[in-house]
Amino acid sequence: MVNLLEDLRASNESLDSTSKQLAGANKEMDAFVYSVSHDLRAPLRAITGFSEMLVEDYGYKLDEEAKRQLGVIQNSVRGMGQLIDDLLAFSRLGRRSLKMSEIDIRVLVDEATETLQFVEKKQKISLNVKELPLAFGDRAMIREVLVNLISNAIKYSRPSDKPTIEISGRIEGDESIYFVRDNGVGFDMKYADKLFKVFQRLHSAEEFEGTGIGLALVERII
Repeated sequence: MVNLLEDLRASNESLDSTSKQLAGANKEMDAFVYSVSHDLRAPLRAITGFSEMLVEDYGYKLDEEAKRQLGVIQNSVRGMGQLIDDLLAFSRLGRRSLKMSEIDIRVLVDEATETLQFVEKKQKISLNVKELPLAFGDRAMIREVLVNLISNAIKYSRPSDKPTIEISGRIEGDESIYFVRDNGVGFDMKYADKLFKVFQRLHSAEEFEGTGIGLALVERII
């Protein structure tokens, strides 16, 4: 009996030590990502500024191929800027304290779709929002989840003849379950485990833009 208690105590101490080491490693990784992402902004601002000056001062001298190549540079810089923003958002999740409250999901859906309104109108997407039960959680975090899920649905609905997004929910027992559905390109279910991993993509960047971080943010928040 004494030996069993000693073994149990040793196991608990080992588990506690491992948990602290893991927590420390996660904090260091978050700090590293934040630092690197922050430092990358300066050269990006320089590239953006000089490319804009080049267009303004010498754009009339450039032939079509030169303009195309300059456009590629500017688009790449914008893509890198979005990637940095997403990385920063991902790293901040580990340092943010939660503010829990009752949430009207319908209000958050309206806010999220308002944020994405330009894209939604441009692509003529039909948005169907059904009854949504109340939730309990961190309002800002849940809003981030909805923005990413709806944005993802908009992006992958694009090839459809009549792109449609449905947002709905229901209560099952003690749980509130929510859905963001689209009629887009879909994916092979055998790769479903990759969907919420950082930088994992099931479609090429040429087909669909994006950084590969949005759904990883969703999983980390939830």
